[in-house]
Amino acid sequence: MIVMQCIFIFIMSSLTTTARQCPPSKISIENELRRVHMPGFAAIVVNATDVLYAEGFGYHSPLSTEHPIDTSQSIFVIASISKTFVALAAMQLVEKEVLDLDKDVNQYLNFPIRIFHPFFPNVTITMRHILSHSTGLGSNYEEEFQHGMPGDDFVKTNLTEVTLRYLTNNASWLAKAPGNVTYYSNVNAAWGALVVERVSHLTFERYVRLMIFDRLEIGHTEASYRLADFASKREDIVEHFVYNISLLATYQQIIPQLNVVQAPNSSEWLYIPPYSISVYPAAMLRMSTYSLSIYLRSFLNNFTPRLLQKSSSINEMLRIVRQDGSVEEPDVRYALIWNWRLQNGRHLVGHRGWMPGVAHSMMINEQRNLGVILLSSGDITWGDALAQQVTTTLVNLTDQLFDCFEKKTLHSSACYQIISLYQTVTLLLSVFLFFVLLY
Repeated sequence: MIVMQCIFIFIMSSLTTTARQCPPSKISIENELRRVHMPGFAAIVVNATDVLYAEGFGYHSPLSTEHPIDTSQSIFVIASISKTFVALAAMQLVEKEVLDLDKDVNQYLNFPIRIFHPFFPNVTITMRHILSHSTGLGSNYEEEFQHGMPGDDFVKTNLTEVTLRYLTNNASWLAKAPGNVTYYSNVNAAWGALVVERVSHLTFERYVRLMIFDRLEIGHTEASYRLADFASKREDIVEHFVYNISLLATYQQIIPQLNVVQAPNSSEWLYIPPYSISVYPAAMLRMSTYSLSIYLRSFLNNFTPRLLQKSSSINEMLRIVRQDGSVEEPDVRYALIWNWRLQNGRHLVGHRGWMPGVAHSMMINEQRNLGVILLSSGDITWGDALAQQVTTTLVNLTDQLFDCFEKKTLHSSACYQIISLYQTVTLLLSVFLFFVLLY
């Protein structure tokens, strides 16, 4: 059985990769990025021990060629990929036996009031509900548009106050009980980060620095929530632009505090100055593609031994909580922040991320032996036709890189010996048939 599986994988892999270059050529990727108006793009492929591929494309700005994208130097805000750090932090506390994913979360928060679903007050909300986006929390855009702020102004806000204001507003909740619906929310991630704060007695920002980045030997000038930490290397920050000048009035009306303007000397691009959001654990980590790849390689090693002590912990983190997909993406099923999707026939686990001016993907194959990170300055904020094209581009490039490097990984696996024997036998049979036909 395994022989047939290996030969099938080899044949299918050969068919998919002979039709296109492996990995995709730089010029083909650059042509695609121009088509979808994506100024900058960085890609890294890793296994548990090595970077297998790393390439930067385009520039930090669509208006200048002064700063090319570099996978080690260019600093992106990684948007919702930041949420995965909340899940990891929670599992660290579970291992220490100071957090139970299935107990009433109120016992950890110690807020002056009990937090509950206003329409189902007797249903307990747990950390597992929070991390799987199944609390029943919905969208409250009036509140959410106030979360954006210029520069590092999130440090002037109080995460507890911002989150409590959202949770105590009845308009923030769906008419579904906790555990009966999956609805993606930034505030769920902020809520989970608050639990980490209360249990660890550290701010979430400080917790991530001490318990994750320091253990991975990623310095504060290489990964941080604060722009100020990159003061000595501001030229490495990838700037935010949006290719749609007609959206200027919308931005100025809905989120005036972001100070969006028409880009200088351009009739096509909007420029968004550096910004943050008050629920910062949900989206505001900044780092290079290479620094993020260190984190992903640790994931491929089950986060052991530096970040987690038990391989069972990552299995718990990746176990799907509700078999039903999320309201917004029915084909996506959530574990603890990390989520599973079937993408063009391939099961992947990971997380995507987007904010105005960036669109990213960090995905791992089902065997958890290969990961692909794509960070870009594409924009999908408004869900228009261009946003769909950007999303499709990221999906297609992810698939191409998995097709390519899964084949390469195959050559280092047990299947390689079987396939080598298959190739040798095929060659000998071909030679034999040649001479039979010749004579």
